[in-house]
Amino acid sequence: MKRLFMITATCLLTGFFSTAQKSRIGFTAGAVFANYTSKVDGETDNADSKTGITAGVFVEIPSGNHFSFQPAINFVQKGTKSEQTLGGATEKVSLNVNCLEVPLNFLYNAGSNTGNFFIGAGPSFAFALSGKTKYDDGTNSYSEDIKFGSNENEDDLKGLDFGANFLTGYRFPNGLQISGHYNAGLSNLMVGSDSGTLKSNYFGVKVGLLLKGKKQTK
Repeated sequence: MKRLFMITATCLLTGFFSTAQKSRIGFTAGAVFANYTSKVDGETDNADSKTGITAGVFVEIPSGNHFSFQPAINFVQKGTKSEQTLGGATEKVSLNVNCLEVPLNFLYNAGSNTGNFFIGAGPSFAFALSGKTKYDDGTNSYSEDIKFGSNENEDDLKGLDFGANFLTGYRFPNGLQISGHYNAGLSNLMVGSDSGTLKSNYFGVKVGLLLKGKKQTK
């Protein structure tokens, strides 16, 4: 399933890029501040956000003078962490998940002579590539790989996450851009319908470069 998701995502972007005459390709990299929100027995719990990295490639497909479609493939490090002191011992717990994420954003662009302001939103699909939980109380420490799937007896978290993506940023005439985005996971990642809910979210800051498009032949 993991290979199928990656192949489908790659084909999706390749198809958009090859069929859109004025499309341009770009690259981004940056940092994310991720967290998970859990709700069990009616009580909502948020731990501390965890900093990770993100990097990816996107395709800019214009539609008219001010609108564009921007599919992308991004590597995103999601996670959360908590720290508490009990009986004089400080316990540290963290959750780290590496994901391949495909956002499909629709943008509004307000261009000028000095650059281009853009704002947009769209759905996103993320697939967990790997994950690990860590525990440390100063005396004992251990880490364990996360098993992704839907089997309540064997798996820890669901691997596929559907979400909503929101972004805004500014692009300079040379193609350099800075942007911020927020991703809200809509899927319940907790295995077992009676266990409660667990949903991801993160805020990201990126720098990117939109390459020059090919000159159109007459």
